[in-house]
Amino acid sequence: MIKIRKKYHFYAAHRNLGAGEKCGRIHGHVYRVFMEFKFNNINENGVTMLFSDIDNVVEPIIKQYDHYFLLDEKDGLRGMLDLANEPYIPLPFETSAENMAIWIYQQVKRGGLPICRIELQETESSTVIYEEN
Repeated sequence: MIKIRKKYHFYAAHRNLGAGEKCGRIHGHVYRVFMEFKFNNINENGVTMLFSDIDNVVEPIIKQYDHYFLLDEKDGLRGMLDLANEPYIPLPFETSAENMAIWIYQQVKRGGLPICRIELQETESSTVIYEEN
């Protein structure tokens, strides 16, 4: 078995109303995303998958969040943002690091890549790790 580890990042604002006063206010992060992909076969050239082929699937997923306001689709702030013509991305969950990690993992998996682990770093000292066994 061979694993490939790739690193990505995006900048986004959010608020998480269920996570207390501090996180319930609008604020932003540099989200650092580390992904691991597991391969059982190496081709005759000694390659599992080209790094660029992984990027072709992952980068559009990551880039869709870059420099946007991520917001729970049930958040009442949406109406004000719509009136102000301010773009945001509605998501079907509170935008915790845990929920974002699982969401991104599932999107990459649906993209056909053999992802086995994601680490989403929301701050310098805090990282969420999600993996399926």
